[in-house]
Amino acid sequence: MNRARPTRAQMKSIHQLFQRSPDGSPTYREFRKRFHHLSFDNIFGGTWHGMFIGIETDGYRHS
Repeated sequence: MNRARPTRAQMKSIHQLFQRSPDGSPTYREFRKRFHHLSFDNIFGGTWHGMFIGIETDGYRHS
């Protein structure tokens, strides 16, 4: 199975959210597991503080 990987900008954006607030995750690795590839436009998305956050390939976040 070919799994899409996040871009460097998407990883940076996820890490910035973790630094801002880990939202109950004990480690960055656990926090990162919340974010998954969505089937359109290589967007990664996951939950943070009860919101769904979508992250575009350039790292821009949408709630």
